[in-house]
Amino acid sequence: MSDPLFPAPKYPVPDQPKPEKPPVPKEVNIAFAVWVFSAVASAIVQAVRDADVFVDQFMRQYANQPAAQQLPQGTVKTMFYIALVVVGLLMLFFAWKMRSGRNWARILLTALAVFGLVATVGLTDWLTLASVVVTATGLVYMYMPASNAYFRSFRKVPPAR
Repeated sequence: MSDPLFPAPKYPVPDQPKPEKPPVPKEVNIAFAVWVFSAVASAIVQAVRDADVFVDQFMRQYANQPAAQQLPQGTVKTMFYIALVVVGLLMLFFAWKMRSGRNWARILLTALAVFGLVATVGLTDWLTLASVVVTATGLVYMYMPASNAYFRSFRKVPPAR
C-alpha cells in the first residue's frame, strides 16, 4: 500500500535504467520508406508539372486587383516552391515520428493519405494511379499486425496501485 503523503513517483527514477525500445519491424520500415518516397516524388512531380498551372491560376484570379497589389509571377512561383518544400519536410517529419513509434504520427499520415485519396477520385492519368498505389501501400504496411504491436508497445501504461 502506498503512503498518501509520499506517493510513488509517476516518472522513472534516475537510478532505474530506461526501458529498451523495441526493434522497428520491417513493416514499419517499409511504410517509412513508402512515405519518404511519396513525399519526395510528390514534391518533384508538383514542382515540374503543377508550378506553372498554379501560377497561371493565381495570376488570373487576382488580375482585377490594382497593379500595386499584384504579385510578380516569379514571386508567386517562389512561394509555390517554398510551400512544396515545407509540406515535403512536414511529411518527412511525420514519417520519421511514425517510424519512432508515435501513434499520433501514424494517425496523421492516415488522415492525410485518406484526404489525398479522396482528392484523386475521378482522375485517371497514370501518375495519379501510381500515387494511389503508393499511398495504399503505405497505409497497409502501417496497420499490419506487426506494426500494430509495435505502436501498442509505446503506449504509456498507467502506474500500478
